[in-house]
Amino acid sequence: MERLRHSIGFAMASLQALTLINGGALVALFTFVGSSTAVRFDMSALWVAFAAFATGLVFNLLAFLGAHLSQDYFYVSAQWSAWNAELRMDGLPESYDAVSPARIGTRAQIAGIASGIVSLIAFIVGCGFALSGVTGG
Repeated sequence: MERLRHSIGFAMASLQALTLINGGALVALFTFVGSSTAVRFDMSALWVAFAAFATGLVFNLLAFLGAHLSQDYFYVSAQWSAWNAELRMDGLPESYDAVSPARIGTRAQIAGIASGIVSLIAFIVGCGFALSGVTGG
């Protein structure tokens, strides 16, 4: 049980870090562009960077959604498994399909992990374009 608690904590910290780096990068880039006069900007590269950071935020939110849905469906599957166990103890046939919600939960989990990876890739791409969009004065 403690391992599961640590695993959830690490996942939450990772998702929160992705929110921080993508959102912070957007704010930092806006601030830098708005306050700097000694540097020239390639605005097309900066727009791509803005789009990449915003895409990273969107995919990070999708990762949170995937995490929530996966845990919801895993809970339903566990509950239905428990009810089936009660029915078996009473000598009755199982009447709950605990496999279907587990499959949906696994798909949501995979989608959440993939969204987190896309969010990180979007951050890296955004950093590259932000760096290439700043040229010396």
